[in-house]
Amino acid sequence: MAYDDRELRRRLHQAAEVIVVPDRPLRRRSRAFPILAGAAATALVLVVAVAVGQYLGGRRDQPGAVATSPTPTASLSPSATPSATSTASPTATATSSAKSPSISLPTMAQISAPSGDVVWALVAQGYLFRSMDRGASWELRPLPAPVVNAEIAFVNEREGWISAVGSPATQCQSQSIALWHTADAGANWDRLTPTGIADAQCKGQLSFVDANHGFVVAAAPQQKPVIYRTADGGRTWSASRPLADPPGVTTTPGGPNLQPGRVRGFGSVLLVPVAGPGAGASAAQYVYRSTDAGASWSYAATAANADGFLALVTDTRWLLIVLPGPSQETTDGGKTWHAYQSDYSQAAPIPPDVVFADASVGYATVRGSIQRTLDGGAHWTSIKTPGTG
Repeated sequence: MAYDDRELRRRLHQAAEVIVVPDRPLRRRSRAFPILAGAAATALVLVVAVAVGQYLGGRRDQPGAVATSPTPTASLSPSATPSATSTASPTATATSSAKSPSISLPTMAQISAPSGDVVWALVAQGYLFRSMDRGASWELRPLPAPVVNAEIAFVNEREGWISAVGSPATQCQSQSIALWHTADAGANWDRLTPTGIADAQCKGQLSFVDANHGFVVAAAPQQKPVIYRTADGGRTWSASRPLADPPGVTTTPGGPNLQPGRVRGFGSVLLVPVAGPGAGASAAQYVYRSTDAGASWSYAATAANADGFLALVTDTRWLLIVLPGPSQETTDGGKTWHAYQSDYSQAAPIPPDVVFADASVGYATVRGSIQRTLDGGAHWTSIKTPGTG
């Protein structure tokens, strides 16, 4: 901030006039000279300091004078590429600010809804939020480390996992994965060493159906996709048999391949939506089913329309969100489909992420914000976006 030099000189001149000096000149050899000179110098310094302080204080009090302070940044950037083979570190205690950061849209990366009331949101800038009231309010929760390419999976309001993957090699030939677990809503995170997941293929679509059973999808253009599964909370993993081609479709190395989404659990039945090639040059949407805890997967149904993405509401009711609509619905596990009017089709999701907590309550990302349905997907309303106050 610039100050008026003339005003400062005027105040210093006034300050100098108040210093009292002897009427008679003092001889150099007088013993009083050093004492009086030192006292005068000290007084001058004190008066000048007061004058400058008053001047600066007056400037701060004037209208338009703005005091600025550094703005803390909580953006998480990678310090190193995560490695699946790193040694698990001791429990890390994470901290976060009580005030949520201001987030610019679009930012939403992923949502996880373990119940109708509880929903978690991971935003692209690297923030984790939790809502306990269906999105009416949000609380910033700690992350375990600076992470990129991250995904979350929570099974309740306290327990969840976050994964981060390294940069993929050419054509997804290999990619490492790191995994953390929390049992106290992010206050503490345990770094896991996920054994059994090969570096081959790209990793993603982290999901957990309960505190023990979780899944990670591995896929690459040159290979058939596999779904890794864990039964001990993420410590050890094993690969399923590769997904077989759906009826009438043959995938070839280097050509269109099957791309599984996130696994959903409905009791003893596991379902996973799969995008892939259809007849000829078209694309298609499929559903695969597992009844052996994810050890093997079999083709279950083909969606009625390829131009959309699947949302699994229950084990037999699925929505095919088509943008623009109309959407499609099945209530018999894909045997029959019919048109389904949903106002969610009015806004394209970026990226598409629709999660149903139960048969009625669901959440979706729409252009970086979050929408909620309370009637199984027929009507959607915007809710408060994390980080907007």
